[in-house]
Amino acid sequence: MRGEPLLLRCRLLLPCASCSPLTGVAVYVEDGRIGYIGDGPPAGAKRGAVVDCPRYAVAMPCLYNAHTHAAMTLLRGFHDDSELHEWLERMWHVEKRVTPDVAYHASLLAVVEMASTGTCGFMDMYFWPHETLRAARELGLRARLGPVIMGDVDPYKAVEEAVRFARSLQGDPLAGGVVNVHSIYAAPLEAVREGYRAAEELGVPFHIHVSETRREVYEAKKRFGKFPVELLESLGALGPRAVLVHAGWIASWELEAVRRAGASLVHCPTSNMKLATAGSFPLYEAMESGVNVALGTNGPASNNSLDMIREAKTGLLLQRHSYWDTRVKARHLLEAATRGGARAMGVRGAGAIEPGAPADILVLDLSRPWSLPLRADNLASALLYSAAGGDTLYTIVDGRPVYTPENRERLWSLAERSAEQLNRFLERIGEGRDPEPPCSPPQACSR
Repeated sequence: MRGEPLLLRCRLLLPCASCSPLTGVAVYVEDGRIGYIGDGPPAGAKRGAVVDCPRYAVAMPCLYNAHTHAAMTLLRGFHDDSELHEWLERMWHVEKRVTPDVAYHASLLAVVEMASTGTCGFMDMYFWPHETLRAARELGLRARLGPVIMGDVDPYKAVEEAVRFARSLQGDPLAGGVVNVHSIYAAPLEAVREGYRAAEELGVPFHIHVSETRREVYEAKKRFGKFPVELLESLGALGPRAVLVHAGWIASWELEAVRRAGASLVHCPTSNMKLATAGSFPLYEAMESGVNVALGTNGPASNNSLDMIREAKTGLLLQRHSYWDTRVKARHLLEAATRGGARAMGVRGAGAIEPGAPADILVLDLSRPWSLPLRADNLASALLYSAAGGDTLYTIVDGRPVYTPENRERLWSLAERSAEQLNRFLERIGEGRDPEPPCSPPQACSR
């Protein structure tokens, strides 16, 4: 439920990634929308909550994590230094034993972390989405989620389950459905084709891992005679609803196909480096050609953080390392972390602080020594190179403060109690390896 009207007064405001900072302004919020930006409240403004920022606080658009597996907080720090395929087998051993209660506590830990680090919304691909939805609702974050389709499933039944879940969320002001197909190699191709068709019909994102590894690209070419994005296009699964995650091994002509289709790409730099998947995400070429680029952390088992400010800095530095020059600027990664993520998730008009936009606002306290000296002319640099998610003072979603100095200790206590539950679960099941991935959704599994 939307809260009372809100007046936010900050000395520094960055309205959007490429905007010039504003100084000494007030932002008035009513009915979940930004109504006014100026010297003070507008004439006739309703009385409500007032937030006066400290001297070195900065208000900016909130962050959107366009790709994660939230409940994988369960597996944070689990075999961090394994090679990818051994790592996967260790994950699968645990994931096949996850219960709804475990998924809830893992998701609650994740959403507390995201709220605490300035993320207003996330797009999730994992098991037991009802439990992740429950956790997101408890804190008031935006979520786009649905059952993940993977393994030995009946593709038509699997898509039916995704459709059923998405329809159950129609009209929800904060949550929405997603058709999650794991990949072209871990799900039937019929699920890819039917999943995209369903996403178009429902008006929700079609969320899929694509061209994450060199092995995936080679095997797609060997099996189907096409690279992964080419295969999606041939299946009718490349269009404006498509959200393609990773794309570190995408070819130049595939990028052009993404542009023509109006699809989105999601860059997950930390995870790609941690899992040594290599490749080179073409951020600059994609953004300059008009492709919507978003930023994601991937899951907490392969990152291990859900801090989107940290992710933006890592992405910026990795891009410069890959290009051997500084063509990628701070504004590119800020754009991907804000407006780009909102577009990929389908949160209309979000990603900027402007009249009429959803009131999703992040306030950072940059009074710490590592962010000073702070001035309006070095604001973007302070945000990308010096700040961290832990500097978050307020996270405001749909006009409602969901993370504040007043509720911080309570939320962190909830996270700690959930973490204790997760540790007990891991101790009970022990370690192991499983060469076969889990099957999902369970209602559509062949056995």
